[in-house]
Amino acid sequence: MLDNSVAVTFVNALLEIAVKKGLLEQIEKDLDLVCDVITQNADFKKVLLHPSVTRNDKKNLIKKVFGAPVSGLMRNFLSLVVDRRKEWVLESIPDVYKKTIDEKKGVLRAKVQTVIPIEGDRLNNLRKRLDKITGKSVEVEVVNDPQILGGMVIRIGNTMIDRSVASRLKNLKARLLELRMA
Repeated sequence: MLDNSVAVTFVNALLEIAVKKGLLEQIEKDLDLVCDVITQNADFKKVLLHPSVTRNDKKNLIKKVFGAPVSGLMRNFLSLVVDRRKEWVLESIPDVYKKTIDEKKGVLRAKVQTVIPIEGDRLNNLRKRLDKITGKSVEVEVVNDPQILGGMVIRIGNTMIDRSVASRLKNLKARLLELRMA
């Protein structure tokens, strides 16, 4: 896994300049486009990361791919990344950008695993409870996972709340084995 500290520095600097120039909304749109291209186009990423491709060729590629759809500030940012030979940070930028924007907006992302899909009022109630617990706005992504057998597993950042039936059965088994050994 790559060290994201350099990507964090680049993204924070870009967002800081965007705020000063009043281009934050445009830069957010630009970053969404750049993130989509980076994550969905493996060939584009390979060319940018390839050591034998010259800086000028990489910058020309950036101009061709992004040209008019992105702001001059975004093109300058991408050129700076290439000039500094930090093209590898472009792989981390989508995640770093989303986390940085979420932090600035006070939003947390939660991944909830359940056997049965959570929708409607149940999802809204869960979201409200998580908002109350964390003191921040929580965006919930629900993932169906039949292996948990029932209940749910909630992941928010580095915190995991495991209230799954599979986890309870595993803990019960461990306790029973302890009692048997005693």
